Amino acid sequence: MEITNIFFIIFLSLQIGLIYGLIALGFNLLYSSTRIINITYGDFITLSGYITFWLYSLYNISPFLSLGISSFFLILFTLPFFYILEKFVLSSKNILYIEIWGVIITFGFSIFLQGTMSYLWSAQSRSYAYLDNVIDFFGVSFLLNKFLTTIVAALLIFLLYFLLFKTNIGIMLRGVIQDPELASNLGLNMRKIFLIAFIISSFIASISGVLLSMSFEINPFMGSIYLILAFVIAVVGGIGNPLGSLISGILFGFVDVIISYTIGPSLKFFIIYSLLLLILIYRPWGLMGRGVRYA
Repeated sequence: MEITNIFFIIFLSLQIGLIYGLIALGFNLLYSSTRIINITYGDFITLSGYITFWLYSLYNISPFLSLGISSFFLILFTLPFFYILEKFVLSSKNILYIEIWGVIITFGFSIFLQGTMSYLWSAQSRSYAYLDNVIDFFGVSFLLNKFLTTIVAALLIFLLYFLLFKTNIGIMLRGVIQDPELASNLGLNMRKIFLIAFIISSFIASISGVLLSMSFEINPFMGSIYLILAFVIAVVGGIGNPLGSLISGILFGFVDVIISYTIGPSLKFFIIYSLLLLILIYRPWGLMGRGVRYA
């Protein structure tokens, strides 16, 4: 294999891995702080991709401007979604009740969103060409849009790291993740922190949808794939560990690309899921988990 091909595989793996890490981080933050297994998470990614697609196709609005527009609309959509879950699910102190009814309610919303998107825009896959010219970087050819999505994903990860580890909001959120009972006893406003977790998770899903739409086709049912990937990567990285999700996402990005280039994409998800099972056999709490109990 030529050296240029190796560099291209590394770059493509990094691009996909950073987006995978973002997707897993949003899922992980929401579940570890609220115990809500948000089945609609992947559909939020899909909806963001469609918003970006239509804004560019109909009004020629740059996907980079859609980062803000899509995030705004998705967060607005999240607010009533949060209030429903907060009233009927999060008001309970029983973790098992929250997890079961969280799945039931969000699964219903997922079916509704997928059906609505399919009805409005058909089940046909859609894509658009934006900044698809080729650039050379140290002798390696890249599509400009893939290069820019990698930069945006890396910048967003840096901003999220700063938010989670350098601000009071991040400290409170991580405190709830590590010990929700202690955080509540210390007087933290749990409802406010749950809302912040929903907003951050929706924001990450929105950004991920925009970035994915710039490089891949979108369809109303693709969210299920990214939901599974978010779950697998979050578990492998360690539930409750934001850095674990990012590192695991980059790892799975490399696995994804290498499998696609060697074996082919048809067995990709089978191998990824097998890797999950193998890791959980030896480290049930994930690669960077602390072995804490969640019951």
